Amino acid sequence: MTQETDVDPEVLREARERARELIRCGFQEPDEIAESLVEVLDDQGLTQEEAERIVAPLWDERLAEQASWPATTDVDRLEAAFDALEEQGVVAAMDFTCCATCGYEEIGGEADEGSHGFVFFHQQDTEAAAAGQGLMLRYGGFRTGAEPAGVAERRTVEVGRAVVAALAAAGLPAEWDGSPHTAIRVAPLLWLNRLPE
Repeated sequence: MTQETDVDPEVLREARERARELIRCGFQEPDEIAESLVEVLDDQGLTQEEAERIVAPLWDERLAEQASWPATTDVDRLEAAFDALEEQGVVAAMDFTCCATCGYEEIGGEADEGSHGFVFFHQQDTEAAAAGQGLMLRYGGFRTGAEPAGVAERRTVEVGRAVVAALAAAGLPAEWDGSPHTAIRVAPLLWLNRLPE
């Protein structure tokens, strides 16, 4: 069995820190986290086996921490707000795509006939929230044909108001200036997201 000492200690330190960040986010399985580490660090000698050996104890450590968490966390409240928005015809996607550009391009693929708007946060937003920086939510209204820009902006504002109301109903604070061009910030937010079972 390959020993961790075969890899430069600095690479191992970087891999452990990255694994902790991804585990803290709470959306990926252990094998997905190990694959992510290898994608970033394979050119520095990190193998899948070594990555899995790094992830396993950190995963167990996080599972043990979860036992002391409150029954309802801020992330549970966020999920409740997103569920409520889905019922109102707003596509609500958590940890959706890698960045805002991809999110805006791909969110339409999640819509069905009754969807009139969307809200999402992407993986970089998740990492920022898990690091204690609050959570940025991207939102908007789906355009219907060649409607004037003003109509689309009004629909986006309506979706923004619905998002803020759903967050408030779930017990979460939201910062938003009412502009269709400004993301909604959820802060303060204690990011405790239970690991996938």
